[in-house]
Amino acid sequence: MKKIILLITMTLLFSISLCRVYGAESNYLRAKFTESTVSGTNFKEITITPYRYQNGRKLEDDEETSYYIYLPSGYQVIGKSATFVADREGEYPFTVYYSNYKKTFVYKVDDIDEDEDTDDDDTDISFEYELEYDYEKKQILFHMEIDKLRKVITTKSTSVTNEVNYYVDNLTNNAPSEFSITIDDMNYDYKIIKQGEFYLLIELWPLNYDNYSTLVEYKGYNFTNNFNYTVFPSKDIYEDNGNYEALVKSTEGSSQNLFIFNIDDIDYRRPELETELQDDGMFYLEMKDDFGLDYMITFDGKYVPIGKSTAVKDFKYTHATAIAYDGEYIFTVVDKNGNRNVKTVKVDHKKTAKKHKLNLDVHEEDYSKELFENKGLPYDDSKDEETYFESMIPSYMSGSNFLFKPNSPITRAEMVTVFCRLNDLPYDRNAYLKAKFTDIETHWARDYISMGSAKKFVSGYKDKTFKPDGYVTRAEFCQMLTKISAYKARLTAIPASSNYNFDDTAGHWAESEIIKITSRDLVTSSGSLFYPDKPISRAEVVHAINMLYGYNPSKLELNFINSMYKKYYRFTDIEGHKYYNDIIISAVGMYREIIQ
Repeated sequence: MKKIILLITMTLLFSISLCRVYGAESNYLRAKFTESTVSGTNFKEITITPYRYQNGRKLEDDEETSYYIYLPSGYQVIGKSATFVADREGEYPFTVYYSNYKKTFVYKVDDIDEDEDTDDDDTDISFEYELEYDYEKKQILFHMEIDKLRKVITTKSTSVTNEVNYYVDNLTNNAPSEFSITIDDMNYDYKIIKQGEFYLLIELWPLNYDNYSTLVEYKGYNFTNNFNYTVFPSKDIYEDNGNYEALVKSTEGSSQNLFIFNIDDIDYRRPELETELQDDGMFYLEMKDDFGLDYMITFDGKYVPIGKSTAVKDFKYTHATAIAYDGEYIFTVVDKNGNRNVKTVKVDHKKTAKKHKLNLDVHEEDYSKELFENKGLPYDDSKDEETYFESMIPSYMSGSNFLFKPNSPITRAEMVTVFCRLNDLPYDRNAYLKAKFTDIETHWARDYISMGSAKKFVSGYKDKTFKPDGYVTRAEFCQMLTKISAYKARLTAIPASSNYNFDDTAGHWAESEIIKITSRDLVTSSGSLFYPDKPISRAEVVHAINMLYGYNPSKLELNFINSMYKKYYRFTDIEGHKYYNDIIISAVGMYREIIQ
């Protein structure tokens, strides 16, 4: 009886504890919603702005305040607000976390007009599309099923059909493949990005150009297993060229890949603009635009409209007074809503003969921002000054259940899988038929083992076994790096600058390989012993691989990679680890800054 009472008491205490964590002061978290229509569609853009409320008043957020916001798609946003695009009527849950508080807000959308049934209208084209993998050809196939027979044009053929099977040629890591499908004179644009064994399919829907935006839909794939994959977010809006993120994640298991890619080919129809500082000190600007937009210019605290919505328009602006003093004068041309910085013109004016010399700080960009804020308009810096990153290599090592297990030994199956991913081998599920290993048929890494052994990344044993769950020793790893042909040039390029004399490697069967790897500091040991027959850890492997590939990120690049890791991964067992940076690169991928 005492045990039962004790159990009930502990259960109640645990329940009360949970209430303290996420149930206390249910009204502490509140949220404001705003809704707008996505231009050119009947979709609704929902923006949630959480805030804190206590003792009958709203608490003001400072610059450091951030909320964890989970959108209806499951996508996480960290910040002061988040936006989600709803494409149908219904209730959309937004879950907000702040410190120990959690609250789910449900926003109802009930005014999206359903498309009328126009099946008899030839202009109403409906279709479904997916990526598939042709295991015989080892090639990606774009498959589309159309509602009825229609004229279809691809880069490879023209036909009247209700089905499209388009093979995507030469698809390699981080090199987007772009193609268009034309159906009854309607053009549909697609982009495919490959990162290792993961694929991201992007469909682009250009919207009203007045809004400078493109709506995209994502689909994610991994053909090495039978998992179902979803993408967070499932839809996005490209407001400008730049870096975008999409997380492809399995609905079962922990298989996932973060795509960070650069969009640089979106046509936003920027106007032509010419400026001149004339001899008399007058600033002159002329802009040609045929897109029916309105513009204004800021200078010295003034907003000057320089255009009206007409089909074709030449905008001309002459500054009201001559520029007479030394200093840097900044004229900023924006669209009428302040959404886009079309052009920032800097005029460096020097007249040494002048008695008065002024440095006109009023024309600095920060002041321009204040002008916009005072007018109630948002201000966006020029995208040209943002830092963009491109993927050098996709993630090649994963964890599970929030653990990376950095100090655990790496298995032979894990090792060959890493080599296959790094070398971008086309996936072949029939390779095991030729491998003839007797102990891999039901193993999760069967296909990687077969593919890797065919490329001589690894070898089996004389008894025709592979021992996939056996550990890779430090000596074996050194031998693998020296024997893989793809790595010979990389090793040669690294200077052999260290000279270790380990007491336990002389006469070892892998002595020469150990010397070659340790002299380049790819695998090291702190004492006089190398422990060649000891299993090598997962962290030591990713460190060696990153050094082999020359991945020494700058501070800016490392900060970017770390921010992506903390946003999407957060292993609980690597903080403070000696090889922390190498581990997050193996999980997220390596990214380099794009030099504009």
